[in-house]
Amino acid sequence: MKNKLYLLFILMLALGISLVACGEKADDVAEQAEETIAEAATDAEEAVAEVEEAVEETTSDVEETATEAEEVVEVAVEEAEETAEEAVEEVMGEKIPLTLYYMPVTRFYYPSPKEIAEGMAADLANAGFDVQLELAGDWPTYLGLRREGKLDGLYMLGWGGDNGDPDNFLNYFFGFESADKVGDDPAAWEKGPKAREGWYANTEVAYLLYQASINPDQSERQAMYEEVEQLLHDDIARLWIAHNNTPLVFSSAIDGYVSQPVGADRFEGVTVEGGDTFTFGRGGDSVQLDPAVVTDGESFRVTGQILEALYQYEPGTTKPIPALAEECVSNEEATEWTCTLRQGVKFHDGTDFNADAVIFNYDRWHYTDNPYHPDSQVFEYYEYMWGGFDDNSIIASVEKVDDYTVKFVLTDSLAPFLANLAMDMFAISSPTAIEAAGEDYGLPSTGAVGTGPFTFVEWVEGDSITLAANPDYWGGAPTVDTVILRVIADDSARFLALQAGDIQGFEQAVVEDLETAEASDDLYVMTRPALNTGYLAFSYRVVEFQDPLVREAFAHAINREGLIENFYGAYGEPATNFLPPLIWGHNDAVEDWTYDPELSRQLLAEAGFPDGLSEVTIDPSIGPSE
Repeated sequence: MKNKLYLLFILMLALGISLVACGEKADDVAEQAEETIAEAATDAEEAVAEVEEAVEETTSDVEETATEAEEVVEVAVEEAEETAEEAVEEVMGEKIPLTLYYMPVTRFYYPSPKEIAEGMAADLANAGFDVQLELAGDWPTYLGLRREGKLDGLYMLGWGGDNGDPDNFLNYFFGFESADKVGDDPAAWEKGPKAREGWYANTEVAYLLYQASINPDQSERQAMYEEVEQLLHDDIARLWIAHNNTPLVFSSAIDGYVSQPVGADRFEGVTVEGGDTFTFGRGGDSVQLDPAVVTDGESFRVTGQILEALYQYEPGTTKPIPALAEECVSNEEATEWTCTLRQGVKFHDGTDFNADAVIFNYDRWHYTDNPYHPDSQVFEYYEYMWGGFDDNSIIASVEKVDDYTVKFVLTDSLAPFLANLAMDMFAISSPTAIEAAGEDYGLPSTGAVGTGPFTFVEWVEGDSITLAANPDYWGGAPTVDTVILRVIADDSARFLALQAGDIQGFEQAVVEDLETAEASDDLYVMTRPALNTGYLAFSYRVVEFQDPLVREAFAHAINREGLIENFYGAYGEPATNFLPPLIWGHNDAVEDWTYDPELSRQLLAEAGFPDGLSEVTIDPSIGPSE
């Protein structure tokens, strides 16, 4: 029993000791717990701070992302709007200001072109048209844009007769091109819109012109050309503005100048009292001196002194007469022409003029695979006057009969054959010179080499071209040693240069200066007959111009009598036809458009433009303008 009590005592003592120990441990645990809680609280505070910082960063990122998203949406909307506009333009056409392009140089059919354009714009504004005037570069650039169909609006241009035959005026602009002649039946050919014609196409007109060109009966041809003029008038194809009896003003020291109604004027008979140099002022520079690849009169004015064709025009007339050919005789059907060439003639570089030289030139113009017919050059006149290139040309071949005889073989008769032969652009160049210069032939660095009365000396672009007399000229040496053709762009400045003695002659003065010249004892005025027409052309890429009501509104808006009084004076006359009155085929029965701006407004309203016209639409289906 005592043992049990002793054990019990021992156990209770141990338990007490354990409880005391546990109390001490509990205090330790409590202290540790407090420390842990404090540490946890600190960690929690740090965690909360990190969370808050993260939230702030996330909010900033969200805001930045939202801003970026807004910018992306704006760009996408803009792109969508642009795409929509492009899609609308692709279907409906681009909108552009109504523009009138005016020429950068004075020409015989448009003296003072800028001032005339300003007068036209004032007339048009009075009739409900808000026109923007634009100068489209220098003369070569302007002609190039016209050729490429890139003058999208109204544009000023004109034409001077090259051979006196109606075909030269009308067929060049409104006849069939090579690409139109599909199949063997001309009645089935269809005239397509072409860039160089302002995208105008009229198959009925083109077919009549083709028929007239192959008809040997002049009275029948005349009736066809008169019908063409009426058709062009009724269609308001273009607005014929004026014909100009071009005035040329000379110092009284000058004699012997021959003004040609067609082709280049003749300088070889000019005499200068007290001198041996003739200086002629002109409004613009030449484009090129290879006449086969140009269409501008300032180029032909120069090449006509250097180069010659097989035929030329009788001085002062439009009659073709022999030049480098002594004669050309046709067979009964007029499908073969045999030309006897002038012997003993040399080009300025010493090359012989003969049958080989003639064939070299005509083959160069005729065949597109000829090594001297590069794609970079445009042989416009050959294509139009001879019906096309390669197999489309009415000239099937030019054959050598002997050294001084060639035969032209035609696919059909061609009524103006001799007149075409005499044109400046079919003048014969030295084959040696062309072979040596290649594509550079006719440029300022090379000039031109022919058989004519003057030889090329120097071309300072934009300033002057100098020619020297050819003492060995087959027609006799010129009476003047040197010819200088100076560029003086401003009309009044040319007149002042004449008065100062810096030049001895020039073409086309302003009305006031002409009156002064006529009253002067030291000057005189010579006129060239009006074988020219200044016109205002429509680009038919413009949708609004495709509406004849709009074109008629333009026709009634221009006060041509006022333009002629102010800028042509007594030398101008209103044009009712493309053909001037001096050329047979002119249709006197065509009734002129009256000047009636109120009627123009009525026609515009009827066409859907009651508030006038200031903006036009480009037809996306017709030719690129890039």
